[in-house]
Amino acid sequence: MSEKTIKNLVETRKRVVVDVNQGHLSVNAGAHILGMTRQGFWKLRRKVNEFGLDAVCGRKRGPKAYQRPHNRCSKWIEETVERIFNLYGVGPDRMVWLLEDCGIIVSRATVYRILVRRRLVVPKCKEARRPVHLYTKGYPGEEVQIDTTEPLGKSGPTLITAVDDFSRWGMADCYFGNRSDQAAEFLRRMVMQAPFPIHTVRTDNGSEFKKYFTTTCQELGIAIIRNPVRHPTSNGKVERLHRTIEEECFWRVGAKPDDLDYARYWLSRYLGWYNTRRRHGGYGMGGRTPQQRIEDYIINNKSYL
Repeated sequence: MSEKTIKNLVETRKRVVVDVNQGHLSVNAGAHILGMTRQGFWKLRRKVNEFGLDAVCGRKRGPKAYQRPHNRCSKWIEETVERIFNLYGVGPDRMVWLLEDCGIIVSRATVYRILVRRRLVVPKCKEARRPVHLYTKGYPGEEVQIDTTEPLGKSGPTLITAVDDFSRWGMADCYFGNRSDQAAEFLRRMVMQAPFPIHTVRTDNGSEFKKYFTTTCQELGIAIIRNPVRHPTSNGKVERLHRTIEEECFWRVGAKPDDLDYARYWLSRYLGWYNTRRRHGGYGMGGRTPQQRIEDYIINNKSYL
C-alpha cells in the first residue's frame, strides 16, 4: 500500500467521523462506508472524542519504549538468573529447576528471554527436526554405554565416559593415550564404584575396546554389544554426555591439554554434582537426578536387590 493511498484512507476516516458527529450521516452508514461493524465504529468515535482526529490512525499496541512492561521480572530475579547461568552454564530447562531450589518460580520461556536480553545466549533459528525414537532400558545396569573422545584436542588427554542407559548415572576418567589396557582398568573401577551391577556394555568398534577390554569383560561376566560401523547414534546417550562434560565442566574451568591432574580434579567434582544434584530432562527422567532415578526404581522393585 502506497503512502498516498494511506493518506487518502486516513482522510476518509476523518471525514466520515466528522459527518457522523455533525449528524450528516448515521452510525450505520458511517460503519458501512469504512467497512467495520457498528460496535467498531462506536469505539472509533470514542477515541476521536477523547484523543482528537489523530486517533483514526490507530496506535501501536504493547509497552512503549519509555515504559517498563508490567509483567517483566524484577531486576533481582534477572540478576539471579545471570548469576546461576555464569555459575553452572546450564540451559533454560535446568535453570528452571535450579531457580525452584532458590524459591523462584518462573517459566522456561521467561528464563530464555532473560538470557537473550542479557546477551548470555544467542537465539538460533528453528529448524525442522525428524521425529526420533525415544527409549530407555528397563533397570539400572541393564546397558552401560562407553565411549572415548578428545575434548582438549589431539595433544590433550583422552576422556573415557560411561553412562547408564536407564538412570543416566555417569562415570568418566582422563588419561594420556588410548589403549585397551587403560579402558580395561577403567571398566574394573567402574564395576567397583557403580551403585548397581553392570550386565552389558555397549561400545563402538575402536581398538581401545578390543583385546584387554574384551578379556576383562569376560572375566567379569559382562556382555558386550558392538555398534554398527559409523553409527554414533547407537551410543547417543554417552555422546551427549561427552558434550555436556565439555561445555559444563572443562570449558568453564579452563582445562588445559597438558594439565591432567587439573582436568581430573574438576571432572571428579563435576560428576559428583552431575549424579546427585543435577536434574535431568531426558526421556524417562522426569526432572530427577540419576541418584533419585535409581532410588525410585529400588523402592518400587524390592526384588532388584
